[in-house]
Amino acid sequence: MNALKKLLGYPHELMHVIALILIGRRAVQFTRDHVVIPDNLTTRQYVFVAGFPAAVFMIGVAAAVLGLLNAATYGQAMVALAAILICGFGVASAAGDVQLIVVRLSSKDSLK
Repeated sequence: MNALKKLLGYPHELMHVIALILIGRRAVQFTRDHVVIPDNLTTRQYVFVAGFPAAVFMIGVAAAVLGLLNAATYGQAMVALAAILICGFGVASAAGDVQLIVVRLSSKDSLK
């Protein structure tokens, strides 16, 4: 698990930072394990920032599957399988973010 954190921790959290930059905001704190986002984001902004890594990794899995299906050589197939594995772990790492999105959307004041 620690190896996966080292491999995917910074890229995952960096995607949250990139999502914040895309909406014109800054992270309060950035570490390998966590990004503290501002409290005053609207629900749409929060869903975008929290869901951005999951979306990027899912697109990566889809592209890698297409690469595997179109692989002409054994080497290309191995590269595609490695990409599927890495992006698949990235999607799994975003499960906590998806849970936070569900909690935020199910709260009473999610209409901000």
